[in-house]
Amino acid sequence: MPRALLISHEPAAAPALIGVVLGERGFDVERHVVLADPVRPDTDFPDPRDFDVVVAFGSFANAYDVAAQTWVAPEVDFLRGLVDDDVPYLGVCFGGQLLARALGGSVERAPDEEQEVGLVTFDADETLPVPAGPWFTWHEDRIVLPDGIPVLAHNGKAVQLFRNGRAVGTQFHPEADHATVASWVQLGGDHLPEHTSGAELLQDLEVHQAHLRRNCEDLVDWFLREVAEVDA
Repeated sequence: MPRALLISHEPAAAPALIGVVLGERGFDVERHVVLADPVRPDTDFPDPRDFDVVVAFGSFANAYDVAAQTWVAPEVDFLRGLVDDDVPYLGVCFGGQLLARALGGSVERAPDEEQEVGLVTFDADETLPVPAGPWFTWHEDRIVLPDGIPVLAHNGKAVQLFRNGRAVGTQFHPEADHATVASWVQLGGDHLPEHTSGAELLQDLEVHQAHLRRNCEDLVDWFLREVAEVDA
């Protein structure tokens, strides 16, 4: 049975649809929560070489926040080792931002008009067998990649999908489902921009939930097949 390590930064950053799809593909999943106790962040990660894939999810933190570096910096080091060891990795939103840092890039605050919360589409490399959307996203920061890292999808506001060898990062949230986003709205409603509301986000998720589920499956299957090269 293939194994997946799923890294959540806060308990609310649940694996959600990605966890469901991996389970349906026959994976044995192990979840590691960094901030289960915010006073004592757990950066004692399992050895990534013991897993067929590693997936890291979002966070309410900013990757450049000085106060968060006590746990962000060790995770970036963990990702550098993971890349060096050629362990398949999928970084979602914050997880993708930390991958960019591990590769020599950075994370910056996006201009107010380019911060994205809600459903988005993107322009993708024509060879990428992943739908252009809709995808759910919630970010006020954006990825700055170093030279030489292929951008697989962009929408004019932010890098949405990139790849370096067997490591992939997204800026959007393919794992998002209604229950997960409802918890984010409850915990992080003060991060919502004026142009939308929690009720509007949840209504959009309910209307598009079947489409979002299919898109998540397509992304996970592409990652497993072409990036991780795992039979599942």
